[in-house]
Amino acid sequence: MTTGFHTATAGMLWSQKALDVTANNISNLSTSGYKADKASFADLLYTEVKQPGSNPALKVGHGSKINKTDTVFSAASLTQTNKPQDYALPDTRNFFAVRTPQGRIIYTRGGSFQLSRHADGLNYLVDSAGNEVLDPNGNSIVVTNIQEKQNLGVFTFANLDGLKKTSGGFEATALSGEAIRVPGAEVRQGVLEASSADMTTEISNMIIQERAYQLNAKMVVMTDEVMQAVNNLR
Repeated sequence: MTTGFHTATAGMLWSQKALDVTANNISNLSTSGYKADKASFADLLYTEVKQPGSNPALKVGHGSKINKTDTVFSAASLTQTNKPQDYALPDTRNFFAVRTPQGRIIYTRGGSFQLSRHADGLNYLVDSAGNEVLDPNGNSIVVTNIQEKQNLGVFTFANLDGLKKTSGGFEATALSGEAIRVPGAEVRQGVLEASSADMTTEISNMIIQERAYQLNAKMVVMTDEVMQAVNNLR
């Protein structure tokens, strides 16, 4: 009977984690350039109830787990804003680059930029978190004409699935490879890319995950009731 507890508990745990992924997507429905995540499940180990080679074979499963969480780099709609510091990348494989105050380079699809006057009296192009936007050579962009289209750096990677998702975008890893500069990439000014998270899809996923959680919770209660009944027979 303890197997039933473990199986149902595993189902509750991983259903909760899937709900966390969905909740994060929903919270970023209005985040410019956000790419939704998708959780996929896999079976946990099986136990042979009969001896190997027995016919028919009989196995007992131990529930499921989240096998991986993938970022879906699908196209999202582009919205005309006519703001000179808004930019969008039509090619879904491309990214802007920003540098944090700590020196980390983050690659982002979100092009909602703004101006920030630094101590040197110059206006720098930054993102909503204050990170400096970089040009193709990895230098900060100083804006002298706010209406002029800036020379933004555009980068891509050999393996997008190897990128590490972080606050504000993605970071390069050994699996993604180094950032590759994309000369002549199309960059649209006065346009923003919407979030790829879709409310209808996320609500549907949330209902499925909640039902899975509820089912496993009922299994825990049923297993406990059966064990109590067995113990009372002694």
